[in-house]
Amino acid sequence: MRRHILDNPLSYYAIFHLARHLPVRVCHWLGKVVVLVVYAFSRNDRKGLSFNLSIALNRSQDDPVIRKTVRQIFLNYGQYMADFFLIPQLPSHKVKTFFATIEGEDVLQKALANGRGAILLLAHLGNWEIGGSMLRAMNYPIAVVAMAHNTTATDILVNRVRYDKGIKVFHVDRSLFSSIDILRYLRNNGIVAISGDKDFYNNGRPVTYFGKTVSFPLGPVVMAMNSGADLIPAFVLKQPDGKYFGVLEEAIPLDLEGDRYEIIDKNLAKTARIFERYIRAYPDQWYCPDPIVDN
Repeated sequence: MRRHILDNPLSYYAIFHLARHLPVRVCHWLGKVVVLVVYAFSRNDRKGLSFNLSIALNRSQDDPVIRKTVRQIFLNYGQYMADFFLIPQLPSHKVKTFFATIEGEDVLQKALANGRGAILLLAHLGNWEIGGSMLRAMNYPIAVVAMAHNTTATDILVNRVRYDKGIKVFHVDRSLFSSIDILRYLRNNGIVAISGDKDFYNNGRPVTYFGKTVSFPLGPVVMAMNSGADLIPAFVLKQPDGKYFGVLEEAIPLDLEGDRYEIIDKNLAKTARIFERYIRAYPDQWYCPDPIVDN
């Protein structure tokens, strides 16, 4: 996993305990203060975000809109961090007050009615981490596929936050065997959330993304093809009033017949088109500081 200024055990544990003891408004205010300091010292992240946004929005990196959007991304991320540690520590009835609506719940119910589980396809857009808390508050069982953080101490804390809400965690690595438990969970009609926009292990497939050739991970598409689970694009986005709303898109109609790699490429392209649409609609909630292509 990439390293950033806040990615150390001291920062994570500090945020966790502050969220437990301080009022929500104070947590959000502190989150803004901290990320504005981070913003000032994160030249490479600002540069990476500007580069990616210039591609997505077809604007110059020096465009005032790009600069304003980059600053807002940091501000939004400050709230995301505070809420990630705050929300799982609250009872379900209080968790629900952070969310306005969830659109497309019928899509998830239809997938579960088929008995083959559901894969929630995530991008690094909005507050993808708290979607599990939202679904748990609605009494859906859910598992997340997680990447290891840069320290064991951070992993322990982040997974504690997830476990406290009854969220199951699958850890993946380069091994082919790491997907076996996930497939078994899906075959028991489980719900699995997994990111589909970053190729962490450099073993993905090329896909056209904002007009550029980018490597996408194979995992979500291949798991859906192998298990028969519906592949449902899912987003948790912030409203102007600070509340979140969830969106479950219709399941992606996957191609299943033909050359294996050709159909995988076709299915990956379908995921890319959906990600593009949402990122262009909510660019200030796209947390992707690593350039999507070499610049």
